[in-house]
Amino acid sequence: MLTIDFIAKGMQYSIPNSWDGLTPYHFQALMRDIQRFADGKISVGMVRANYVCRIMGWNLQKIRNTDGWANVAWLAEQVTFPFTIVYPDNDAALQELDSETYRLCKKIPPHRLHGITISRYLDRLDYKYAVDSCFCKQLVPAIHLEDETFFAYNIETMFNRLTCSLTALQFIEARGLLGCPKEQLPLLAAILYYPDRYSSAGAHKLAQKFTGLPMDELIPIAFNFQAFINYLFTKTEFKLLTELEETKVSAISTGALESLYNLSSDGFGDIETIEHMNVIQYLTILRKKIIDTVRSLHAAKMDKADIARETRLPIHIINEIL
Repeated sequence: MLTIDFIAKGMQYSIPNSWDGLTPYHFQALMRDIQRFADGKISVGMVRANYVCRIMGWNLQKIRNTDGWANVAWLAEQVTFPFTIVYPDNDAALQELDSETYRLCKKIPPHRLHGITISRYLDRLDYKYAVDSCFCKQLVPAIHLEDETFFAYNIETMFNRLTCSLTALQFIEARGLLGCPKEQLPLLAAILYYPDRYSSAGAHKLAQKFTGLPMDELIPIAFNFQAFINYLFTKTEFKLLTELEETKVSAISTGALESLYNLSSDGFGDIETIEHMNVIQYLTILRKKIIDTVRSLHAAKMDKADIARETRLPIHIINEIL
């Protein structure tokens, strides 16, 4: 349900129920509440109620009567997109469910799962809420600092085609900063909002200026990029690039720069050309190299178990490629 639609006093209203439906203003306001939730200052219910009131233009402090609170609470319960529900032992209780029931159990608390047999059992478990950070939209399109405006990288999925304006080097360096201490967030922002032809040295210099940005802006920038990464490696064909076992260095983690520069020796261009290659093109080449390797080894009559050891890919992924 991408929107929550209801009628009040003869008027039709609609509340966005997805990250993609948010405006930049509502995104940053929601992020402030999510940060307060993470700090243990407010509950999931309060995050949702505040969101509903902001969208509707209501002042929660001025709602005095029981019916008003009941209406806000009912609408807040319908807001499912910011959070996912985590059950004990890595969702062990959900493993035998079909995909649709699994999706509902991850988004809707068990006491509201009407008609689903497992809901009573789930309600007895010690479940928790986690922020659901997976979407593909630029929700912090610009940074305003003093008399300058810095525009963000673009990401689009129009016409069922994923595009992104980041270069391969920008992507790798920014991804390497995910989960960094807050003191490094200005550098992450400088990489992602770099105004000219990208330069690592230039981004470090720009980061000094970005130290003037408030955390209320830097944290949403990092969250938005993390959500894009999650989308890229779970919802697209690039999921293959995260299937490598972690017994060695993964081509898309610590060894990402080496993987990038290896493309130069493979004949894709000089170092500068490779660094400024579009990130989607870069990931497409890496994916193709993995697929070609698996097919070449199979054509050479190598056993699938040996292919798995050689490529560090699970057998089921090798079967899909072949």
